[in-house]
Amino acid sequence: MAQEPNKNKFYTAVLPPSYKRHLAYSGYVKSLSSTNSEGNFDILPLHENFASIVNGPIVIVDEAGNKREIAVEKALVEASNNLVKVFVEF
Repeated sequence: MAQEPNKNKFYTAVLPPSYKRHLAYSGYVKSLSSTNSEGNFDILPLHENFASIVNGPIVIVDEAGNKREIAVEKALVEASNNLVKVFVEF
């Protein structure tokens, strides 16, 4: 039986080029924010399918409400099924 998506959090993995050895971040978060060619955007739980090239820092708000900023030059953000993957080029 499929698990019901959580309305308060989603799983995020930030994958640097060396992701086979380690992840820059992985865990459940309340939101992920960044900037693309159209401006600032936020990804929240149950977000529609979304993919974008980002060109600025990625800000993650974890389950406890703590903000974490990951500096990136360019990255691909993909959101689907309450899972966000960030493929980073530092």
